[in-house]
Amino acid sequence: MSRGMNTMPTIRRGRTYVQVGANDKRGISGFCSVIFIILLLTVPPIFLLASERSRHTRYITLSDALNSDVIELNQKSIDESDLHSIPPGTLVHGTSTHIETLASDHEMNIGIPGALTLHRNTEYCQWQEIQHQDCQTCKRTVKARDGSTKEESYQCNCITTYNYIKGWKNRKIDSLLFNQPGAHHNPQRDPMPSTTFVGEDVTLEFDGDVTTDDNDKSNSNPASSSVSTKLDPTMLSNGVRNQPWRNVDFVPQGKAPPPSFFSRYFSDRTRYEPLQLLKNTPTSPAAIEDNFVYVGQGGYFFSPYESSTASKLFNYFAQYLEGSLFDYQLGDLVGALASCTAGDIRFYYSVKDPNEISVLGQVREANGAVQITPRVLQGVGNEKDSSIGLVHSGKYSAQDMLLAEDSDSRFKATVMRAIFFLWSIAASRLVGVAFGREIGDSSFSVKIEAAISLFAVLIGWLWLSTWGSSVHTYGLIITGLFLAHLSYNSAVKKGSSRWYIAVWSKIAKWANLAPEMRQEDSYVPSPKRVDVDERTKVS
Repeated sequence: MSRGMNTMPTIRRGRTYVQVGANDKRGISGFCSVIFIILLLTVPPIFLLASERSRHTRYITLSDALNSDVIELNQKSIDESDLHSIPPGTLVHGTSTHIETLASDHEMNIGIPGALTLHRNTEYCQWQEIQHQDCQTCKRTVKARDGSTKEESYQCNCITTYNYIKGWKNRKIDSLLFNQPGAHHNPQRDPMPSTTFVGEDVTLEFDGDVTTDDNDKSNSNPASSSVSTKLDPTMLSNGVRNQPWRNVDFVPQGKAPPPSFFSRYFSDRTRYEPLQLLKNTPTSPAAIEDNFVYVGQGGYFFSPYESSTASKLFNYFAQYLEGSLFDYQLGDLVGALASCTAGDIRFYYSVKDPNEISVLGQVREANGAVQITPRVLQGVGNEKDSSIGLVHSGKYSAQDMLLAEDSDSRFKATVMRAIFFLWSIAASRLVGVAFGREIGDSSFSVKIEAAISLFAVLIGWLWLSTWGSSVHTYGLIITGLFLAHLSYNSAVKKGSSRWYIAVWSKIAKWANLAPEMRQEDSYVPSPKRVDVDERTKVS
């Protein structure tokens, strides 16, 4: 008998460890910590470089489109024959309320009419390990290679507890590195991953009496003509802007349930479809191969996990080795009665199905039909950033669509720059020790000066190489160098170590390595250099 889809979470208590003394990391754990810190220091600049190049390409592409001629499809003077004579690369724009489309998931033999995009949202029943560590703060004296010493704070006498929660997650969790992987094993089956499907054979009809200019009354003739085109699926690769996702629920006759008490405060955006749409799902590949069935409860399809005998025996053996084979808890009873089984999979659908859309692209003939496809600006960046193939929900002019895309591109770049500034706070401390300054022990103003200086210099250099020279770019670089000079003179001096030794010691300390693995040359600051004039005054 097949199991049903349960939703109650299961909680189990794991082991507790008490570690007396320092909480320093050694061996493989220390190596992994160092690699993690190095990745945190190297990945953000790479992402920033990609983000700035993408922003530059997108800006050039959108600027070119703003300065290009656009043919309006919602005008009375255009007909079907005119579409065939439009030169390649010419932008066309139109607004349509007549949308014929079908978005399908062939793995389940399901098609949703009127949906431009259909998204399969997959969830997995998985164990999640929660580690909590409570440590004291102790003091110790560390020694450099020259015998000099200093006092530092460190974590000590730590109590580490592990707890486990089983429930529905939107991603798979690898249980191999759990403290108790046998008792909390997560099967990694994934027959129906989250996927987005675009509408098939989308047909748009553009009425000649529609205008996106409120001041233009010339298209108000109700007897105007209309033109019909296909929409290339690549136009929907970036989704439909301004259109939120709507969950799909399958109910008898497709009728929405009676409104609840909370519906007066929270609008129900769910799209209800008749159960008749699921008539072909029992013979679908997902149903035959992985036993997916529709269980409702919000539009869910469910597949129970069935473990093989060999897998069960191996799991029992793993539990025996880790000492959890006879560790029965109340959570096990709850899990057996009302919780899902690790390895179960469920998914639901959501759609973007606007009643009105505005499109901007170019036209081309394909299989005897006219299609609206993206226009790619050749020789500029990658194809995604250099293409103009826009689909927005609602009625917008071509200019408004391009300005909205520019706003989105600028916002993404700004978010990445904000993340990079946070990176600059940590990286400035690393640069500081390379120059013999301890930024972390300096005043708050010095910390801010150092972070801003590094951020300004790197961003300025990146803009200089990407956008070219400008007064603002040079001003940013000069400001960054000036703040770097101020922070260098005001920061606390550190011991005189070779720069690479100082940098490694800082990274190793962040990774919580033992003192003997991050020993510096000296903790005594270098003596202040006395110039010729000062020596003359002394003599």
